[in-house]
Amino acid sequence: MIEKQVSNRELENRTTAERLSVAMVGCGYFGSKRLQACSKIPNEIDLRAVMDADATRAAQAGEEAGVPSFSNFTTLLDEIDIDAVILAVPNNMHGSMSVQALEAGKHVLCEKPLAISPSEAQSIVDAAERSGKFVKTASNHRFFPTVSKALELYTSGRIGEILSFRGAIGNNGGLTHDSWFWNKGIAGGGTFIDNACHLLDIARMFMGSFSMCLGQVANLYWKQAEVEDYATGIFVTEEGRQALITSSWTQWTGYFYFELWGDAGYIFVDSRGVDKVTVGDNRNGVVRTYDFGRYPISSHQDELSYFVKSVMADEQPLPSAEDGLEVIKMIDGVYRSTAEKTWVSLID
Repeated sequence: MIEKQVSNRELENRTTAERLSVAMVGCGYFGSKRLQACSKIPNEIDLRAVMDADATRAAQAGEEAGVPSFSNFTTLLDEIDIDAVILAVPNNMHGSMSVQALEAGKHVLCEKPLAISPSEAQSIVDAAERSGKFVKTASNHRFFPTVSKALELYTSGRIGEILSFRGAIGNNGGLTHDSWFWNKGIAGGGTFIDNACHLLDIARMFMGSFSMCLGQVANLYWKQAEVEDYATGIFVTEEGRQALITSSWTQWTGYFYFELWGDAGYIFVDSRGVDKVTVGDNRNGVVRTYDFGRYPISSHQDELSYFVKSVMADEQPLPSAEDGLEVIKMIDGVYRSTAEKTWVSLID
């Protein structure tokens, strides 16, 4: 089916109520991905400004997008009338900028992780509650076709109740060589806060909250980094169900994999060079594999469209700030467990 093209005149004639007006904050690698997503849904997004602390980069992004550029966040909030901000800035800025945007009456889509500590994440949750505005923690992996299919299969009852979750995720640490990702004060940690947050969010989506964890992080290869390049966490619910999650910067290629084991079957999601979902039903012995290898990559676009529709409908987009906080608690738990060499509680 060929989608109808929307002309500039049609867009100009649409009211603010029909599109969400936004500003893109952060014009680096992830910000550029978010800007591309904005450009692909002009019938839903009204991009009104961009901002980056690097004035040159901001100006270039603004020129390409045809919108004003700023190098100061406060000035942007004061001068541009917008409904929401999309934050794609270094991790240590997530907390303060999210709170500032919320206090200015803006909705927030914040790049993962929500913050670099539970206390900072809690400040965002509190600010959202005070302002009555929505915060969505970015989690584009939820919008992978494989993950969507796994959720569909689970909610339809194909594997019964989930007993355990096992997953692995990571990329080549050289991709972030000598960047702020290697600086603990800015990033908050290494591969576990960078990569594992996706799987932690997905594990919670399927299994709910966890109460305890045991973790271990290591610096195996990238010795120059201040943060870990390999990490493992075991998470346990109050009912005793477990999730085992490993994250790495030392396996040299991007990968994403998880298994769901239920009392009536299993689901495997495999993006290690392929994009497949396998489901097995113990009740009838049927095993089926779905291949998404030829599906277009549109997770950032789909996530942004979902954010817009949720805000327009006055519904909380997921994962929420509260969900983002719980993921940060799990990450912090692994770091604390490594330091204390024992199980730690994830419950306040």
